[in-house]
Amino acid sequence: MKRLLSVCIILLLCFSSQALAAAIVIPEVGDCITFGSYEQDNQIDNGKEPLEWIVLDVQNDQAMLLSKYCIDTVIFYPERVAMYWGISDLRTWMNGEFLQETFTKDEQACILTTTIENENPHGMKGAGADTLDQIYLLSKEEVLHFFPEMADRVAYPTEYAKSKDCTVDPVTGSCRWWTRTTGARKMDICGMRLDGRISSYGMQDVDWPTNTMRPVMWVQCGLI
Repeated sequence: MKRLLSVCIILLLCFSSQALAAAIVIPEVGDCITFGSYEQDNQIDNGKEPLEWIVLDVQNDQAMLLSKYCIDTVIFYPERVAMYWGISDLRTWMNGEFLQETFTKDEQACILTTTIENENPHGMKGAGADTLDQIYLLSKEEVLHFFPEMADRVAYPTEYAKSKDCTVDPVTGSCRWWTRTTGARKMDICGMRLDGRISSYGMQDVDWPTNTMRPVMWVQCGLI
């Protein structure tokens, strides 16, 4: 009787594991999913809208997500001084207020803490130590890796981002967006131009007020 009970328990556990595995939906690279919510249509009275994310990478049951649109107009740091990602106001805000207001507690539990490598490809000043972040920005190298074609780096702002005076191309409607990579000058951060070229000198001062952001994060697929 005990042997039969043990076999039944083992079978039940096997079936439960199989059912759980079947229930975990693993997205594919290039998929677009919704997760979290943020003001986007600039109609404050109707509440926040679901955020759309592009799947950049999938590792086992974890996925790397990049916001489809440039969702807010932000500065990297309020003063034009030597700056890097690890001590920036933007990093503090993204992993604090933005994280808390954009995602529910259950959604926050799905967002993984990631070791972020911070390098200076220009060799002119340090880029700071690696950081541990839940929300971050792509590096210059990651942009080139995931979007090798210049046209694919072109991105568009939400109505909310436009209401905060981001620079918008009058013809295409595209906008500039930050990376986290230190630029060629000590007060410079690399960013995407309106046409998808990467600017790393003279155009992306850390206190530049009209650039936008595209958040990045890794999530646990079985929990979202």
